[in-house]
Amino acid sequence: MEGISPLLHHVSHVFRSQELEKRHRLGPALMYWLVNAEIPSVLSPLDGDGRWTFGCAAGLAQGDPVELIRQALGFDADIDILTRDEWTAHQLIATKYRVGPVFLAGDACHLHPPFGGFGMNMGIGDALDLGWKLAATLSGWGGAGLLDSYEIERRQVHQRVIAEAVANHAILSGQLAVEHIEDAGPKADNVRSDVGARIIASKRREFDSLGMVLGSRYRDSNVMTPGASEQGDDDATDYRPSASAGCLAPHAWLQEGTARGASLYDHFSNSGLTLLVTRQALAPVAAAVAAAAAAQTIPLKILAPEGERLGELYGCDFALIRPDHYIAWSGNRVEDACAALARAVGRDTAIPSPQYNPSETSCKAVEIH
Repeated sequence: MEGISPLLHHVSHVFRSQELEKRHRLGPALMYWLVNAEIPSVLSPLDGDGRWTFGCAAGLAQGDPVELIRQALGFDADIDILTRDEWTAHQLIATKYRVGPVFLAGDACHLHPPFGGFGMNMGIGDALDLGWKLAATLSGWGGAGLLDSYEIERRQVHQRVIAEAVANHAILSGQLAVEHIEDAGPKADNVRSDVGARIIASKRREFDSLGMVLGSRYRDSNVMTPGASEQGDDDATDYRPSASAGCLAPHAWLQEGTARGASLYDHFSNSGLTLLVTRQALAPVAAAVAAAAAAQTIPLKILAPEGERLGELYGCDFALIRPDHYIAWSGNRVEDACAALARAVGRDTAIPSPQYNPSETSCKAVEIH
């Protein structure tokens, strides 16, 4: 792997306290920032039965953990230590994701701070991307370039998300312990108010990150056919659905309720490509794409839901959607849809596959301890 390690060593204690929830007047919260000069830290409730977790930098966690937590809190509390966990934050990514028939996915190819909760999303995303491509290859309709696209697509997402997680990790409670924050009086009240605003401003993107979770876009993939108008990645917070190639297909509810079939995603093929026809009147025209797919033995489902809302949402007449719900091509011409089929399954690799070049990486290679 390459990158930076360690970023910081941390210690977390899980403890039980029946009275702690009643000892403060801050109300219920997911996380409490303990901002002070001695033991800057974070406190979080784990359940409604008196279990808590307390975390701080490992260099501060010396001696009796009960006294450590009481000092950070600023008052005595009943504390029964249950577990202690030492962990290290990294900024690491594998130099390659494939050697022959062996692939890396999940934390095997990317390690980053847990700030933002992106790890599970990335792991599932890796499995979805690689899973359908393995299935297509083993079934015979995936071309020689399909599996090569896994690293091209997922590595760029990993780099974007790792950078965001590291930025979230960079704002810790120790940096906010400014002068007068623990004093009494109106001046200190204003200081605390300002620090609270800084916490909210810096952490909003960590806890309100739909743009990071849904807005990543696969660029320069050898199995994507880009169109004339292409949208960039969303910022960390805001997510704007886009039907550009490489984006997650915009979602819509086709009927009320959440039963099976109500979601547009319920109707996408899990075992082949889907040609979404956003205007039902064009469904007969799409038969030409079905014929082209059949001639190439590429499994394809034609999906033409009722109504006109999808045309407005997608901004195009047709979208070729993969089993992982990412768009391989979108546009208004049936001829272009037919031409995009082969590339979408890795049989047309006119776009060269990027090769790993250490000089082009944004991470610095270091010795890992």
